[in-house]
Amino acid sequence: MQTYIAKNATNTINEQYGTNINIDRVRVSLIAWDTDIKGVYVADYQKDTLFYIDRLTTSVLSMRNLANGKLQFGDVFIDGLQFNLRTYKGEKESNLEVFIDKLDDNQARKEGTPPFFLSTAAVAINESHFVLINDNLEKSETLNFTDLTINARDFQILGPEVTAKIEKLSLKSKVGLTVDKLTTGFTYTKQQMRFDSLQIQTPQSHLKGNLVFNYDRKDFNDFTNKVKVVADFEESVVAFDEVNLIYNEFGQGKQAVFSTQVNGVLNDLNTENLFLQSDNTGIRGDFNFKNLFDKENAFVMDAKIKNLTTSYYQLRALLPNLLGKSLPSTFEKFGQFTIRGDALVTETSI
Repeated sequence: MQTYIAKNATNTINEQYGTNINIDRVRVSLIAWDTDIKGVYVADYQKDTLFYIDRLTTSVLSMRNLANGKLQFGDVFIDGLQFNLRTYKGEKESNLEVFIDKLDDNQARKEGTPPFFLSTAAVAINESHFVLINDNLEKSETLNFTDLTINARDFQILGPEVTAKIEKLSLKSKVGLTVDKLTTGFTYTKQQMRFDSLQIQTPQSHLKGNLVFNYDRKDFNDFTNKVKVVADFEESVVAFDEVNLIYNEFGQGKQAVFSTQVNGVLNDLNTENLFLQSDNTGIRGDFNFKNLFDKENAFVMDAKIKNLTTSYYQLRALLPNLLGKSLPSTFEKFGQFTIRGDALVTETSI
């Protein structure tokens, strides 16, 4: 009977929003309304897995709201989440975007139908797995996170908008990068993704700041050229060995302390009021980097340097490919030097 009632609730949601959500089994304690759900399956529009949850334990705050498709829960504990974020061949939108569109408050629905609503005071996710796939790319699997653990509070989905205060997120990526702890105030809308008061702790790095992505959702098909990034970082430490797991252009075995404000797209990126210190190299100024992630067009760095104290060998060690191949060898004779002024660096000239 309990499973039957819960399936009626999911059927209500599926009928209202055109989704495909199913559950295998539900057990409810009638004393405290504690609920144990097994086998929560959310299919995407291609009838493949978008989400699968092995086990979900929570307390239902209102059985009447649940029966009417308004999902209000107490603390939620999730074990074994599988999240497959996929863009199919020939498509421009991901399966998650298509799913979110069905929950959109602006879409045509029956009169009186409220926007999709789900809220919980706190959520804990353990032993989970996230995969990002784009079948239109030569290498379709972009991200693969295992051992994913999330502790968050004030989690809410209202129509297409998602908000949460993430108190701890940890994961291991397939490329070898480990995140020990990430905390942030997270917001997702159809135009923006925000990570406020962001802190990321890895085995060798510690980043502190704020990060915002502004976009039209179609921009994700050309992320490096169209999705706008606005960020600020302060008193952060980054290990280049960890960055090289994602973008293999930095020297090995080095760390840098830095603060800066960032804006632009990844292939036309501005770092303003940059302060960076690594070994005996100190950098202050405003820098524009073009074509950092573009294999077809040449790298260009346009700099307004307030102070750059370094040596030929230290600069080459920081960016052995981008700068090491373009800096004239005559710089070697200068030893430790300081530069102030404007500079334009390409792959063939300075």
